[in-house]
Amino acid sequence: MSIHDGTCHPKKKAKKPREVDETALKPVSAIVNTLTGHVQTVGIREANADRFQGVNELRQQTADLRQEAANLRREATDLREQAAQFRNKLINVGGEIEKATTALDVHSDELLLEANEQLVIATVRAQTMAEIAEQSARQMAHMAEHDFLTGLPNRALLTDRLERSIALAKRQNKKVALMYLDLDHFKHINDSLGHSIGDQLLQSVAKSLLSCVRFSDTVSRQGGDEFVVMLADVEDADGAVLTAQKLMEAVSQTHLIGIHRLHVTLSIGISLYPDDGKDIETVVRNADTAMYYAKKSGRNKYQVFTPEMKVRAVRRQSVRQALHKALELDRFVLHYQPKVNLETGAITGAEALVRWQRSNKRLAYPTQFISIAEDCGLIVPIGRWVLREACLQTQAWLRDGLEIDQMAVNVSAMEFQEKDFLAGVHEILTDTDMDPRHLTFELTETGLMQDTQKTMSTLHELKDMGAQIAIDDFGTGYSSLSYLRSFPIDELKIDQSFVQDIDGGPGDAIVSAVIAIGKSLKHRVVAEGIETPEQLAFLQSRDCAEGQGYYFCRPVAADAFAELYKACLQ
Repeated sequence: MSIHDGTCHPKKKAKKPREVDETALKPVSAIVNTLTGHVQTVGIREANADRFQGVNELRQQTADLRQEAANLRREATDLREQAAQFRNKLINVGGEIEKATTALDVHSDELLLEANEQLVIATVRAQTMAEIAEQSARQMAHMAEHDFLTGLPNRALLTDRLERSIALAKRQNKKVALMYLDLDHFKHINDSLGHSIGDQLLQSVAKSLLSCVRFSDTVSRQGGDEFVVMLADVEDADGAVLTAQKLMEAVSQTHLIGIHRLHVTLSIGISLYPDDGKDIETVVRNADTAMYYAKKSGRNKYQVFTPEMKVRAVRRQSVRQALHKALELDRFVLHYQPKVNLETGAITGAEALVRWQRSNKRLAYPTQFISIAEDCGLIVPIGRWVLREACLQTQAWLRDGLEIDQMAVNVSAMEFQEKDFLAGVHEILTDTDMDPRHLTFELTETGLMQDTQKTMSTLHELKDMGAQIAIDDFGTGYSSLSYLRSFPIDELKIDQSFVQDIDGGPGDAIVSAVIAIGKSLKHRVVAEGIETPEQLAFLQSRDCAEGQGYYFCRPVAADAFAELYKACLQ
């Protein structure tokens, strides 16, 4: 291998070496050695340079790593600080949470305790409300079946008990008695003493009725002053009559109401199942019919239903139907009775009196149908018809030169208390162009005393129109002199029953007293029912202003009245 390139060559056949001069070769070897050393030195330097460069790079890398390590340490330090802060915050939050938890636990205990208390209170209230609701339900059920004023069973409960009693009586072949009761003249007490006194009287009457019946019987209030007593088990009508007598006696006893000592009587109608009816409606209707006849026969009586009463009731129903038809077909007419000045004999006015023209051309008088018309409510339209016709006739007479000063028209209590009464009067006066100054409204004492406050208002409005007010049949009703003084009244009409008693006896004193009352109250006094010269002379001696009656003239048709009026002027 050559020193220079180090290449190996194949061995050749050895030649015999030349002998070299070692002395000559020494300078070359030195050079070679020197060069070799130099090369080696250069190589070492280069290697060292490379190593230095590498060391520098390592140092740089180490510095960079140290820097990065420093940065990481700082970041680690920051993180440790943040962690420490976070731990502190966690500690603080934990403390707050612990405090909140503690407070929450305490509050929860308080809430739980309060909730328990509220639950107990709510439970108690719910129980109380349930009891109140149950009590209210019982009260409502009781109110639905009992009269609110007296506490007696009402119509509904009476019907239920009557159904059961009739069913039982039917199985046992027994009888059930039903008594319809009505207090006589109760309105007089109610109107004069007030509704409060009247209500207390009804309560006292209810107690009296209950004291006269058995536990199995029923006392019911139907409304107003009407009561019904059911006797659940009777043998015959005599048992019911005996009870009716007890009821009348008990109720007639003195009722102490406040400072008042009141006395009332009963009118009683009696009917029996199955004798007088096979069903509830018939039994009740027949008892009511019998009570009507008890009142008609003088009150403070009892009447047992009879078949004849049924015939009359049927007749009344027939009259009701005929009255409806008469209104539709205009079958009413007016007759006029003169009112005469007792001093001069001159006709001062007329009273319009209604007549019913029956299909057989006969005239029916008010006594034959007015009470029935009142019962069925037809008195209101009939009254309006009368007022309209009277106004039309007055206008016709005035146009013909008959100076009729006053046209008197009777107004029933039912009509007067109607809410549309005044509106109807206004309408008729407008339609007929009637001057109200020629119109006198005649009302009974009973009609005036039904509702004194409303009566006062209505009377004043009639007076404001210009009309006059007269009290008809004075002395037969139940009025207070204080009301007569305060009511705007122009005329008192003495009832004909008092005039008929003028014969030198007590009747004279009554008529004289009525005339004196009228004068003291500054009312014009008119006597009704004058039939004899003696009656006329007595009234003239007492300075009675006006009169009317058969002595002067019966009620006549419009044409006949006009002729009579003209004859009086001649």
